[in-house]
Amino acid sequence: MFFKRFKNLRAFKPYYKKHLKIIIALLTVMFIASATGVFLSYLMSEQLIGITNELVDVAIKFTIFILIAVTIHHINWFLWSKFAFLLSKKVAFDIKKDIIKNLLSTKYISIKENKTGYYLERINDDVNEISNFLSNVSGAVVDLLTNFAFLVMIYFFSWECGLFFTIGISLLFIIESIKVNIDLKNLKLVKKETEKVNTEFNEIIYGMKDIKSFGLKSAINDKMEISNDNLLKSVYKKNTTFELISRFATYLQWIIDSILVFICMLWLLPTGQIEIVTLLLIFNYKSLMYDTIGFFSKVKGYYVNGEYYAKRILEIINNPKKEKFGINKQVISLGTIEIKNLTFCYNETNILNKINLTIHPNTLNVLIGNSGSGKSTLFMLLSKLYETENETIFYDKIDINEIDEYVFKKNVSLVNQDPFIFNDTILNNLKIVKPSATQEEIENACKLANIHNEILSFENGYNTIIAENGTNLSGGQKQRIEIARAFLKDSKILLLDEPTSALDLNNQIKLFETLNSLKQNKTIFVIAHKINDYKYFDNVYQLKNGTINKLGFN
Repeated sequence: MFFKRFKNLRAFKPYYKKHLKIIIALLTVMFIASATGVFLSYLMSEQLIGITNELVDVAIKFTIFILIAVTIHHINWFLWSKFAFLLSKKVAFDIKKDIIKNLLSTKYISIKENKTGYYLERINDDVNEISNFLSNVSGAVVDLLTNFAFLVMIYFFSWECGLFFTIGISLLFIIESIKVNIDLKNLKLVKKETEKVNTEFNEIIYGMKDIKSFGLKSAINDKMEISNDNLLKSVYKKNTTFELISRFATYLQWIIDSILVFICMLWLLPTGQIEIVTLLLIFNYKSLMYDTIGFFSKVKGYYVNGEYYAKRILEIINNPKKEKFGINKQVISLGTIEIKNLTFCYNETNILNKINLTIHPNTLNVLIGNSGSGKSTLFMLLSKLYETENETIFYDKIDINEIDEYVFKKNVSLVNQDPFIFNDTILNNLKIVKPSATQEEIENACKLANIHNEILSFENGYNTIIAENGTNLSGGQKQRIEIARAFLKDSKILLLDEPTSALDLNNQIKLFETLNSLKQNKTIFVIAHKINDYKYFDNVYQLKNGTINKLGFN
């Protein structure tokens, strides 16, 4: 019944079953180490008896046996640590791979609901706990079995002492069980506060420019101080409670030892029921008896805490909020966009209200509107980053929710206002959208985006490493690299969200001229807060109060 309780942990069995050979090797050396540990106790007792009775030959013989047993014992512990490390790393890799795979298939709006600390804690600390689970448990089980064998051995020396230890160990077991349960409760609070601190630290790194620009050093310090203080309090509570119960258990051990001394001195020794050598052996093993409880507590703790970590990881792996695509593999050959009675609410706020719009192929279109009017939201819906109701958005007469994922992502591209640039070379940042692209194709895309010459001016050209989050590039350079990505991908439908927000007037004009030349084979839809010259666009639309109207500039 104890093991059946842990349904979340059982969900990770497939990750371990993939590495069955390593597990078999791990268990083999584990039991050899356990057996030699128990055998060592017997050899040491025989050695002690030989020394006490001045039997030199017996003492020497068992000393040699002890050296052999110790060698075997430590070799197997070394092998155990080697196999345990290998197993944990392989399992961690497989779990992280599935977490990333499932995150990439999760709805964008669902990912936005959680903070970065939520994901960082799960993919790092929690995965490590689960991947180390089997090796931790097996190691504790080795010690548990070894020390349990010591308890059985004490019964052979003196059943009275064995019974006394059994009663004492049972009391200690109750205390240790209480400690594990309280520790789990406090662990949950620590993890929650740790996630918060990780999220805020991540925000400081990525928001450093604004923090310095607005002189927010004092405010950020105060905010982090509060979060760190809450984390410290939760960790202090966890450790203090754990230590308090541990001290009480140690105190109980001393009481048991004291009572045992009186029993032996007043009853067992005077009546001849136990010899002084046997008593010394029992006292030699008594600390191992208490370790038995510690190891049993560890096993239970690994299972209870492991169930908690497993549940947190499965929240991501089994996230029901997955992107939904259809099975229609029909190629989007024309590029017609139709929006019918589209209404969208976010956080109970009505953003778009019964929008109707048709964008024809081979046209360059622009959507203008005030900040917060819903322009970006509309593009999120068109690119499936936000989910829409059925029969509201159509591409070439096909419902957006019926289109196959590969077909959709190949034919529809969204250029974001604030693009993400990977910490890699410029070349790899471009090739990521089309790994098979030739150098000529890449350079042509960059020329169209008017970024080619600037790339060549860098010391390492296309092999220049972009710093984390593109901090060694200007906003305009990042935006044009993102645009070059879109040109290289060469989708039928191109959505550009404020592509000129970081561009100077000269680059804006060049971009619009390029888009005009590309529209013969595409449907291009641009969002702009403000346009100086509408002559490049076939259609100009305005989004206001949740509805779209066509403006008569052309």
